[in-house]
Amino acid sequence: MNKFFDITQRKEEKEKQTSEHFISKYLVCHYQKIKSLNKELQRLPSSEEFFFLQSDVSFNAFTFIPLIGEKEAITELYASTYSLSRKVIDALIQLHDEGILEKITLMVSDSLIKRNPATIDYVQAQISSRANFKVIFSWTHAKVAICKTKDNFYVIEGSGNWASNAQYEQYIFANSKGVYDFRKKLFTESKLRHEK
Repeated sequence: MNKFFDITQRKEEKEKQTSEHFISKYLVCHYQKIKSLNKELQRLPSSEEFFFLQSDVSFNAFTFIPLIGEKEAITELYASTYSLSRKVIDALIQLHDEGILEKITLMVSDSLIKRNPATIDYVQAQISSRANFKVIFSWTHAKVAICKTKDNFYVIEGSGNWASNAQYEQYIFANSKGVYDFRKKLFTESKLRHEK
């Protein structure tokens, strides 16, 4: 036996590093969900391929972000959602600070400003020092996330929110530059009410 290190122990430590080095419990939870999603979804969609998925409490719309980021660095993420929580912001910031997400633009329903001003203040404080992180507000109920990587254009659409209470949800998970460009217009051409 080598007196400097134990091979078995080092292998176990390496397996834990994928999720345990993250501070965000929300993010750790989604890395654990990826393990179950990987059993059903053996790979990411290739160019112009579309996967039609449904979940039964096993994952939510946010789970796709670390799933892609685990395999490819995400150069830009655009995501729309009705609501936003502090734990989602913390998870995105950690992915950004770890270099997994380079540029982030979130579109959130502007009703959140009145519904949860504490979250808005928190978002403002967290993203003020990050030039590549922007939150825009519009009258939206869209649930779309698009992720550009070096070679791919992923699109995630479906009924699921980024909340932890996902139940039966349906998703389309695609890799299509045409659909990516089309959905990006939601973020670049929609009427904005506020921007942080």
